[in-house]
Amino acid sequence: MRKRYYAALAGLVVAAAGIGVPAAAAAGEQQAESERQACRRAFDRAVWEDMDSYNKRDEARYRAIIHQNMVTVGRKGQLFIGYEANVQPVVDVQFKLPYEYSMPWTVTHTVVEDCKMGFAILDAYYKVPSQNVDRHYTISLTLVREHGRWQVIKDTVTDVLP
Repeated sequence: MRKRYYAALAGLVVAAAGIGVPAAAAAGEQQAESERQACRRAFDRAVWEDMDSYNKRDEARYRAIIHQNMVTVGRKGQLFIGYEANVQPVVDVQFKLPYEYSMPWTVTHTVVEDCKMGFAILDAYYKVPSQNVDRHYTISLTLVREHGRWQVIKDTVTDVLP
């Protein structure tokens, strides 16, 4: 009698464990998906922060979003390597222009890998109404996530020709 009882009890334990495994796996997958979505939102926010701080000429925010090892390939092929080489021209020249400008943009493609790096392709326009300037660009931003925050490490600006 005891043997049947223990056998039945063992069967229930095995059955319960079998039911619990898929539920635990599903919960783990949900957690992983939730973390991926949170990571993607943080990445999207960082792309917005880069572009918004530029448009608003906000030096502190702009400096904070730029990685120490940033590289930029400018629209005419010029190369800027390092933090100061990337930040200073923007802060010293672009942010001090005596006229209004804007750079409206739309993100057209994004890839985020393991919440460590990602890139966004933007369709953008540099507009200076007072000077009749309306340049169309494709911008490729590459960001890395270090110490829990996203920063721009590479920026490539390409003219879109009519």
